Amino acid sequence: MKTFKWITVCLLAGLLTAGITAKAEEKSKEYKESWAVSDVSTLQIINKFGEIKINNDGGSEVTIEVKVTVEAANEKKTNELLDLIDVQFQKSGKTIKAETKIANEFKSQKRFSIDYTVNIPSDKNLMIENKYGNTLVNRLEANGDFQIKYGNLSANELLTPESGSLNVNLAYGNASIGEATNMNVQVAYSPMTVETLKSLKLESKYSSFELGEGKDIQIESKYDKFRFGKVESVTATTKYSQVSIDELSKSIKIESGYGGVKVGTINPAFDFIDITNSYGQISLGLNNANYSIDASCDYCGISYPQESFEGNRIRENNSQTVKGKVGSGEGGKVFVRSRYGEIKLTN
Repeated sequence: MKTFKWITVCLLAGLLTAGITAKAEEKSKEYKESWAVSDVSTLQIINKFGEIKINNDGGSEVTIEVKVTVEAANEKKTNELLDLIDVQFQKSGKTIKAETKIANEFKSQKRFSIDYTVNIPSDKNLMIENKYGNTLVNRLEANGDFQIKYGNLSANELLTPESGSLNVNLAYGNASIGEATNMNVQVAYSPMTVETLKSLKLESKYSSFELGEGKDIQIESKYDKFRFGKVESVTATTKYSQVSIDELSKSIKIESGYGGVKVGTINPAFDFIDITNSYGQISLGLNNANYSIDASCDYCGISYPQESFEGNRIRENNSQTVKGKVGSGEGGKVFVRSRYGEIKLTN
């Protein structure tokens, strides 16, 4: 009896091992379409479950190559799955549209992907929608619209002209961009990094944004972290967010609640600082700067260079007000209102 049981166990173990180690059958099909460069002004791609790669390799044609790859237990099943995936191409005027179509009955527990490789001049408009896959862009010098969900966006240069538009909508992924001009960004639950840009309009929640160098930054934020290197101007409305700036040259206007604002160094030739804050600390690197100051704090304190200050200082109950001038020369304007959050005007 014991021998019979042992043989049975061994057989079962062997069957399980065979099932686990059985090699899946992989099969693919490909699509390729091309159009004369002169016949194309805009390319639109709608895809999911795969990569979109935008190259600028030159040539007289815009080309799209798509590779659909599926895995299944056997060749019959792979053929059935491949038949349930299609890529459709349309041309209307000078707009090319390529769209991935997956039948409702498509079901697979194994790996599959629909990957696009595109060659297109950088001065053609791009409209890209990709879910559950990464999007890579080499260089864009035209309008751009990127809708990315559950995937990553990587771009070397997004150099949309001043008169154009560049929109990025990112959720549940991350983005890494080298250089950009003027960006409109909506981001949720995602980290994003940009090396350099000119202007940014950002709506963000539950995310992080890191910028090396920029000019005009406008933000609406909830539950975010921002780290800026060198910027000219920042305008922001934030809640439960942290804003950190290494260098600021011109101006900052922020309404902040339950967060914090820290600026390491502010150019002595700055224009203005306007901050309204509650339940968060304000730290502004105004060392060696001349400026007029109008600051008040309820249930908190104000730290400033008292030795070079001229004006009025009032302490009353739980409030403190400082109004006057710091330094001897002309300078920018500092306006700060804070409740339950310390104000620090020197490093």
